[in-house]
Amino acid sequence: MNTQPIRISDDKKFQVSPGHYDGLVCPNPKGWYHSSAGVVATRGGALVACYRLSDNHCALYTSIMITRSEDKGRTWSSPFVLSHRNVWQHHEAWVAPQISRLRDGRIVVIADLGQRNPGQDWPMLSAWQKPARGMSNHLFWSDDDGRTWRGPRKIDDMGGEPSYITELHDGTLLYTRTDSAATSKLKNPPPPWLNIYYKNSAVFSTDGGETWGGVVSLADDPFHGDCEVGVVEHAPNQLLAVTRIGMGASFYGQPSRIVRSHNGGKTWDAPALLPVYAHRPCVRQLQSGKLLVTYRNAPGTPGNRAFVFDPDESLPYEPQAWIPEEERCRLGNSDELLITTDEGKQSAVSFIFYPAQDDTARVEISATLRVFSADLNGCNLGAGCWVRLTPDRVCLGDQPETGFNFDTTDWHDYRIVRENGVIAVFVDGVERLHAPVGDLWTRFVRVGNRVGGAGAIYEDQKNSIVDGYFRNASRTSWKAIHVKVTNPDTHSIDWQWRADSQTYPDQFRRDRVVELDLSFFADTGYSGWAQMDDGTIVIVDYTNGGCLDSHTWHHGGARNPFIRAYVLHEEDLVRSR
Repeated sequence: MNTQPIRISDDKKFQVSPGHYDGLVCPNPKGWYHSSAGVVATRGGALVACYRLSDNHCALYTSIMITRSEDKGRTWSSPFVLSHRNVWQHHEAWVAPQISRLRDGRIVVIADLGQRNPGQDWPMLSAWQKPARGMSNHLFWSDDDGRTWRGPRKIDDMGGEPSYITELHDGTLLYTRTDSAATSKLKNPPPPWLNIYYKNSAVFSTDGGETWGGVVSLADDPFHGDCEVGVVEHAPNQLLAVTRIGMGASFYGQPSRIVRSHNGGKTWDAPALLPVYAHRPCVRQLQSGKLLVTYRNAPGTPGNRAFVFDPDESLPYEPQAWIPEEERCRLGNSDELLITTDEGKQSAVSFIFYPAQDDTARVEISATLRVFSADLNGCNLGAGCWVRLTPDRVCLGDQPETGFNFDTTDWHDYRIVRENGVIAVFVDGVERLHAPVGDLWTRFVRVGNRVGGAGAIYEDQKNSIVDGYFRNASRTSWKAIHVKVTNPDTHSIDWQWRADSQTYPDQFRRDRVVELDLSFFADTGYSGWAQMDDGTIVIVDYTNGGCLDSHTWHHGGARNPFIRAYVLHEEDLVRSR
């Protein structure tokens, strides 16, 4: 049994972006912000990387940068500006460039350009794609392995954070695009997009990228908001797509979804749940025939991740986990899982399950545990309504006067059911609490530390669903967890775990997911990768180098993100047999 995830050693990590740019002046006194990286291998054995250089995550000043490596990603040339846009001179900003290489050797960069004037915000795509603001996609081409370029050439008026361009076996080119629409299906629609949801389309060109006329719906579901979709053709006409969840900024707990096409993208199967939680996945095929996807991990422990799998592999559902310090969650010698947390996000532990779509869903959590100590948000069971356990009491997390005094320091079997507007708590088979849910319902289904819970010290902590762990110190022990979510209009789950199996609730993560680094959500991810003829795999991404504080959100002590390369082989990304 593996207790730690696969990690990449520091000797395989190399910085791509320089510390200084001659002739460029950053308008942000805090320095440059790097993001949205990709890389291709050229016919001549070099690497060409592309990334965005800007003043901040939500940028006023943007440049698409190109750099080159002749030693398999270990050192990189002084980058040059492929294209620059800023809000003062051009009233525009580049958003998220992506790079690909076609079979004929041509390299193509696709990038979305958004209209932005001084004083205007960095809007949601749903607003940016409307004529009042305006967004568009543009192509840049190189015929000489990235040394010279032509473009940008505008190809639409949609934008939508396009994916890298994928070339199919017959020469058809494809990229995915995120669009948006309004829905009335979301009850109490969550921020930041409320009743606007994301959907995804595949866009095709059959003339080498000159025109892009074919658009096919790939995923359209307001309960997920699939966006930032990566696609690979792993066999002729056999396409596989991996999605990011856009609903609620993906922090409610839906995993990424896998979507397949068996006819070259003309139609797509119903999506299925994956055991990974990916932002901006980049999925391509390795020389071995297996697939490698790189991505930003969210809503669990933040940072960049990678995952190798077989194209036809049947993958299980698994909850997401927030465990920055793995030693805080460990299997003991007596068939129990010991969780010990301290104040704050760095030492928090939480297991995040597929959410309730709204208060019409039935949620049931059964758990065998004991509570040695717990602050207000230390031991909470989010069963579509928060239930708090402290050593001497069980109560509703958002209505603590509703509850009962009870010694939770001994082993007990708890069963919590939210159904038909009622929350019921059973202890050792006896109903001890029966109360109306009312406005206390939540989409969250979680176990362990509660995020964004009661007892906030600062106003902005009260509703934080990202990293708002506070008053979360605890010491608990668990023998079994069973989570069942029955949603009327979207996926349902029925998941069980027992400590005597000598596995962790997130065992798949520990066995299969590669931790490239730890880095806060907004300051990490948007990666790409290429495999060279000799089998070397080079992944590039942006990262703040291991800090769980955010430069984007102005946390004290956070580093500016930079571009990093990981020089690897397939055996670095999988467990040895």
